[in-house]
Amino acid sequence: MTHELAAFNFTRVLNEDPILKTLTLLGTLPSPTAVNGEANTQESAILIIERSAFPVQTATGHVAQRIATLATLGKNDIYSWWTAILAQSQLEPDLKISVIHPATEAHIVKYSKQERKMVTETAEIYRARVLPWIENQPKSRIQWVYNILNGSKEQDDILFRDNDPDTGFIVLPDSKWDRKTLSSLYLLAISMRSDVRSMRDLTTKHLPMLKNIREKALKMVPEKFPGVASDEVRLFVHYHPSYYHFHVHITHVQAQVPGSTVGQSHLLENIIDNIEHIDPDYYSKINLRFALGVNHPVYALVTGELSN
Repeated sequence: MTHELAAFNFTRVLNEDPILKTLTLLGTLPSPTAVNGEANTQESAILIIERSAFPVQTATGHVAQRIATLATLGKNDIYSWWTAILAQSQLEPDLKISVIHPATEAHIVKYSKQERKMVTETAEIYRARVLPWIENQPKSRIQWVYNILNGSKEQDDILFRDNDPDTGFIVLPDSKWDRKTLSSLYLLAISMRSDVRSMRDLTTKHLPMLKNIREKALKMVPEKFPGVASDEVRLFVHYHPSYYHFHVHITHVQAQVPGSTVGQSHLLENIIDNIEHIDPDYYSKINLRFALGVNHPVYALVTGELSN
């Protein structure tokens, strides 16, 4: 992978987040299908680079013991400020890098910095504009999901599997988690059902599936990750989701994760209660208000700012 990333040709910065310590770059990488005569064939690639979480203590000692170089920024009474360079460590990598290659124009738009605005998606707008758009999405966009569910990809990563076609699901680590820092634990529960695209599709007939995910996920996490209690686990659903196959996000309650803001994030417990106690078709009837990037295709559908 080191040699592969060394071939990355930088084009521009798509986004940076100083709070989450992430940097998203657009460039090109050699085509993975190129043959010898096409060695220079380049395809768009996105690198998502983020700072790894600091371990409190590891086999190599405290992080302070890895400091190789210090430079002072100033001092005042009991306070002082420094910059530091850490010595390399195979056990404590400094960065986590995710690669999307080849990246489509949809990926580039998704990961580019853009203005966000609050919008209201009424039930009528959803049925008339948004649902047809979702139904027209090519199946190839979520082929990676089916690869996991049918057992052809990422099987070593699966932490839990329930094969029931109606209520079953699999659990695996989210790509944004470093797989070692429990306070930033981030897993995904992906439903076996292919007929539930988003929260909008949920009705009373899906309660067994929702409750199965809730109960088994809350039991599974403490068993797989000692030190994380069930009351430290947060289960939520995004609307709009990043892909239209029903899935539930499982995180440590302390984890600061993208998309956990008001409007976009809906607690699984609240979803179950709304369907069970308010209306069996609650999510197909209500208006939903959330923040959305102005370049997201749904933004134009909801606001009516459609191109000619």
